[in-house]
Amino acid sequence: MDPKKISVGRLMARCELRGSKAESAARRLLPFLQLKREQAILLLEIGRLRPRRRLRVRERGAACVLMEGVRQALRSSHDGTRPTGKLVSSRLSLEGYQELTPEQLGWTREQLLSYLAGIIDSDGNLRIERKRVRGMIGPHYRINIRCGQVLPSRAVELLAKTFGGHVGLRRSRRPNCRDLATWSLYDRAAESAIRALLPYLVVKKTEALHLLELRWMKAQGKNGLTEWVHANRWQASVRMRKRCYTFEQIAEFERIFLRVQHMHSPDRRSFTTTSND
Repeated sequence: MDPKKISVGRLMARCELRGSKAESAARRLLPFLQLKREQAILLLEIGRLRPRRRLRVRERGAACVLMEGVRQALRSSHDGTRPTGKLVSSRLSLEGYQELTPEQLGWTREQLLSYLAGIIDSDGNLRIERKRVRGMIGPHYRINIRCGQVLPSRAVELLAKTFGGHVGLRRSRRPNCRDLATWSLYDRAAESAIRALLPYLVVKKTEALHLLELRWMKAQGKNGLTEWVHANRWQASVRMRKRCYTFEQIAEFERIFLRVQHMHSPDRRSFTTTSND
């Protein structure tokens, strides 16, 4: 692989379906969609309005006009200019369907966790934060799981409802860009969420295992002991003792931290160019 071809960013995988295959996929995924359920309904509406060969020319023209209206509604839903919850569908059976919650749709616990794991795989981030604190022998390491999506985001709300955590808003500083809804968890709460999502993660499973390994190593306790003299204004100085992580433990923490960092932004110098003879 030529490093020049990936100097701007990493390569992306893409899957695309068209026509009847896309309609079939949208129909099967519809009960499990939260963010793009309205768009899936619009796609199904296109399939319903698609003119058949036996229709008259006038009827086919009217169907094309309706399809163009659905297409414009679909485009406006992509850029956020069209309010959600207002479909152009004429099928009464789908009225209010886009507002149903996972509980109302009858999702099981496994289906809920599988859906949330897919959100983390696509828009989530699993990382280790390293912070140097003045007066501490070594840096402080903590795990973090977070997710960000453009507003409005039912998936972020569902993550917070399922695992708790902080939900925030990140204002966009770029023109023509939408604000982000963010969600995050740290340390013990993050560990609980990662353990629940681990069986269903695909893309970020290795990162999740690294974060759990760090939590397990920290749970083994502090094997070191540090001493210092505490100055006292009124009497003799007192020698103090406190448990701490050993240099070997800190080295293991740093190893896991660097491994996760490398997975997020691999060193492009590791790619070697090959020439065809």
